[in-house]
Amino acid sequence: MKSRHALLFAALIAAAIASFASNQSYAQQANIEATLIFASSDGSSFDPALKRYESNLKRIFKYTSYKLQGKSGTRVSVPGKSTIDLGSGHSVEISAQQSDGRKLRLNVRWSNGRQLLLNTTFNKEKGQPIVLGGPSAPSRNGNLILILVPR
Repeated sequence: MKSRHALLFAALIAAAIASFASNQSYAQQANIEATLIFASSDGSSFDPALKRYESNLKRIFKYTSYKLQGKSGTRVSVPGKSTIDLGSGHSVEISAQQSDGRKLRLNVRWSNGRQLLLNTTFNKEKGQPIVLGGPSAPSRNGNLILILVPR
C-alpha cells in the first residue's frame, strides 16, 4: 500500500512539473520601442533620426517640423507589464496580453510626471507602428507625438 501511495505521489509531482514546464513554454516576450516626437509648424526641419517615420508623420499630421525628443524600449512578458522612460518626465506603461493570432493587446498609459496624458488599448500585429497624437505644447507652438512599435 505504501508503494502505491508513493507511486501516486510521484505521478502527481511529475504531472505538476510537466504542467509548469508547458505553461512556461507558452510565455512570450515582446519588445516595445517607443519614440517621442515634438511636431510644430515653426520652420521646416525633419530630424534625420525619424526618417523611417517621415511619410506616415507627414500624411497623418500637417506639421512642417519634427524633432526627436526621446527614444527607448523595453521587453515585456506576454502577459505582463513594463514601463518605458522617455526622458523629460515622460513615461509609457505598457500592459501586454495575447490577442487573436499574431496580434498583441497593448494597454498604453502615457504620463508626464504624475499627469496622465493618454490611456488607451490597441490590438496590433508585431512590427506595425502605433502613432499617437499627444498633448499640445502651446508654449512651444506644437504637439507631442508618440510612436510605439511592438516586435
